[in-house]
Amino acid sequence: MGSDDDTAGEEQQASGEDSAELPSCCNVLEERGDWLDALGGDGRASYGHTPSPLAERHGDVIRLTVDADRDGSPVIELPTDELRRLLTGAEHKLAGFVRLAAAWAARQLPGCAAQVTSALARALLFPAPDLAHASGLPPSAVD
Repeated sequence: MGSDDDTAGEEQQASGEDSAELPSCCNVLEERGDWLDALGGDGRASYGHTPSPLAERHGDVIRLTVDADRDGSPVIELPTDELRRLLTGAEHKLAGFVRLAAAWAARQLPGCAAQVTSALARALLFPAPDLAHASGLPPSAVD
């Protein structure tokens, strides 16, 4: 873990002679749009590394392969409509989180709420919410 060789970013969990490779980093939130490529774009999306997970569209099914570089790797098949529903739900929850964070920032950090909320929204690739609306405070209280 944490070296400069090809195993950087990879965790190994061992017990006796058995070991399992666990991904220590995967597709990050700001790359969530890549999942849409599997639905409508080129029909493929990589969602991490070490192992090499892959999402591929096969007709009306998205096939999620744990490690595309290994024969016999476990696969999860998910109807495209279900993946679309899950992605939409995740977007709504993230938008709700940004609104809640904006309201918190307006109450706890009134002098810099706009900057904090804007930075969070940028990091998550969302537009910054209207602070006055999100906080329930009058507009003058969040400026």
